[in-house]
Amino acid sequence: MSSKRFRNIMNLLIFIVILSILAACSNAAESQESTNSAGSAANGSLAMVDSITVERIDNQNYAVINGNYPDTCARISSVEQDVEGDTFNLKLYTKSPEDVMCAMMLTPFTVNILLTTGGLLPGEFSVIVNEGPSTTFTLE
Repeated sequence: MSSKRFRNIMNLLIFIVILSILAACSNAAESQESTNSAGSAANGSLAMVDSITVERIDNQNYAVINGNYPDTCARISSVEQDVEGDTFNLKLYTKSPEDVMCAMMLTPFTVNILLTTGGLLPGEFSVIVNEGPSTTFTLE
């Protein structure tokens, strides 16, 4: 194989690799934009929740939630709590600063959320977090 032909083949391969990288980056950016506009609420993304328990602390009921932040900078940005019948529906949102580079690694968290039980009659209640993990507890 001649040196000129070898150089032409190498240049062609380099060109193909560069085009592949650019195409992959473009697809990733489009995917990220569509997720941001359609998949997340104005107050952040739903937190990744692994488990929930309910503990009674100082005569108050707390949902103790364990999960993972998607990166080292993310924090809980807001919590929504809704009671429907005998079920507490909790939504935890996380947010990362947009102007900071953060390591993309799962970072464990534990957070205690005070359950709003005022006005509820005693009985057994369910607590569901982000439409995933759940538990039950007895309100005395």
